Amino acid sequence: MSKLLTKQEIGRLTGAPASSARAQMEVLDANRIPYVRRKDGSPALTWEMVNQATLTRNTSKRTSAGANLPTGFNLDAIN
Repeated sequence: MSKLLTKQEIGRLTGAPASSARAQMEVLDANRIPYVRRKDGSPALTWEMVNQATLTRNTSKRTSAGANLPTGFNLDAIN
C-alpha cells in the first residue's frame, strides 16, 4: 500500500502553501492529478497517483496527431 503525501509534500508539489487546501486542489485539478478530499477538506494523494497522471498525460501527448515521432515509428505495435 502506498503512503500518502504529507501536507508539506503536497505544498512543495503544487507550489501552494500547505495551509491553503483550496489553492493546492486548484493546481492538482489544473494538472489533472487525482486526489481524495479528506474530511478537513484538504487533498490526499500518493506519488503513484501523481506518476500515473503524469504518465497518462505524456502518453496522450505522444500519441496525438501532432506527435513528433520518427517516420515508421508505430506505438500501436506495442499492443
